[in-house]
Amino acid sequence: MLTARTASLILFVLVAAFESAAGAPSPIPPGSDFGAGLTLSEPTPLAEVVRAPEKFEARPVLLHGRISDVCQRKGCWVVLRDGGEQVRVRFHDYSFFLPTDAAGSEAFVEGLVKVEELSQKAARHYAKESVDGDPDSITGPQREVGFTATGVRLLRAP
Repeated sequence: MLTARTASLILFVLVAAFESAAGAPSPIPPGSDFGAGLTLSEPTPLAEVVRAPEKFEARPVLLHGRISDVCQRKGCWVVLRDGGEQVRVRFHDYSFFLPTDAAGSEAFVEGLVKVEELSQKAARHYAKESVDGDPDSITGPQREVGFTATGVRLLRAP
């Protein structure tokens, strides 16, 4: 037999669980999936990753932003931007690409963060493949927060 105190406690736990579930973030919207798909559901803010990338290097991360640039040769890399922060996203083992007209689209990308030093030659190569790139403006090695995606969900721009 339940006491009034036990019943109140059960009711409190059920209400708290319901309110917690009701406040849960909505699932990632549907879109076009590339690569292995997404397994994570809670994006990490891009600004947080760029501010302290070493903190995120050892585990998979889900990022959300808008694609501001795409490799115009193959779609083998994109630049994901959120506010003033950005990362260049490459695709795991060169196993998938995004459409070359994906710039402007919203995207969720899942994968691994890596701090890299690009040689001048590599940085100029990326600039050459970019929509507005200026390879001649690049001098010396460039530090870059990079991202290797295992899966991407692309939400096309309206």
